[in-house]
Amino acid sequence: MMKNIKFCILILLLGNLKIQAQNEVDKNDQTYEKATLSQKYEMNKVYAIKEVLPILTSYQIKVDDVFAGVKNFGKLITNTNFSEKQNVSLLTANNSNYWRATMEMELGNQLIPTTKIFMLVSQGEFDYAFKYIEMIKLFSKKETIANKYLIDLSNRLEIFNNHLHSEIEKGIVEHDKKNFDKAISIYKEILKQYPHSAWANFELYYSQSELNKLNDEEKLNTIENWNKLKNNILDHNPLYGLPIGLPNPEDAYFLYRRNSIKNLFKTKDSKQKLNDVYIYADIAMDLKIYDFAAQLFWLTFSYDNFKDESLNKFLYCLDKLGVTDLKQVFKGNFEKEFSKIEKEKLKEMTKSEVYKHYSKN
Repeated sequence: MMKNIKFCILILLLGNLKIQAQNEVDKNDQTYEKATLSQKYEMNKVYAIKEVLPILTSYQIKVDDVFAGVKNFGKLITNTNFSEKQNVSLLTANNSNYWRATMEMELGNQLIPTTKIFMLVSQGEFDYAFKYIEMIKLFSKKETIANKYLIDLSNRLEIFNNHLHSEIEKGIVEHDKKNFDKAISIYKEILKQYPHSAWANFELYYSQSELNKLNDEEKLNTIENWNKLKNNILDHNPLYGLPIGLPNPEDAYFLYRRNSIKNLFKTKDSKQKLNDVYIYADIAMDLKIYDFAAQLFWLTFSYDNFKDESLNKFLYCLDKLGVTDLKQVFKGNFEKEFSKIEKEKLKEMTKSEVYKHYSKN
């Protein structure tokens, strides 16, 4: 299958790095826990920018030159000012060195995707970062430095999300009382403190649309307005479950696929959990969330029962992201495989009950 076996099985010494004591943050940190939502937001960003990214990248830039992806990616991130607005997708998903670095790492050492997670946090994109954490933790070796920071960040974001949820629930209570103006005011205040909340953005739209109905201004609830806000929500969390908007059979199918995510990871069985990761990746690919899908397909690639399918879909997603050079590392007619994938996905959609149902309407 591979033209260059050595390239794909190189073992970095980074995999054996032991966890060091590093400014640990846990759920009992009273300063963080008592902070306002906006203070937690800023503290998380500073934590990523000032404390974690410099450490993670320091391990990357000092590797041997044979690990070109790791070294080049580390240099790029080291020379990027994350205190300023940065395009994380351009630096990772659309960057060949990011994926090469991911492929060069020892199995279980999630240094590269963990770096991406902290890049997202540096830009205030906690929603999407948390989606990555949920998956990357499943494949992360406990003794690595990357895992140490994943656990720290998971604890931080759990506290942050609990705070966020309690604030949003206040708005939902007012919404349910039909106090839509008050609910809208609550959501706007939340978004001043955490502007990237997919949930708060959705609830704001929902309350506003209900207020429009109450005021006989339902004409303002257009599909065009919804689509504008929908894109804003998905920018912050591409995997967010959207309960509104079915203009055509294809969108109905995509909504069905998006909502089917909640049926995954219902068991502690390791084999089923691994299978769910593959299904999750497949759903993300259907939804054109190619960066997330590629990350998960690569994680499942190491397991025999997913090997060929995961590799083909991993490279397909990279191709969609504009990363076309890495398929040269592997043997195979990938243009043929990509065409096969697209035909199979089209068949899955058009044969689905939800697609056929909306085709009739």
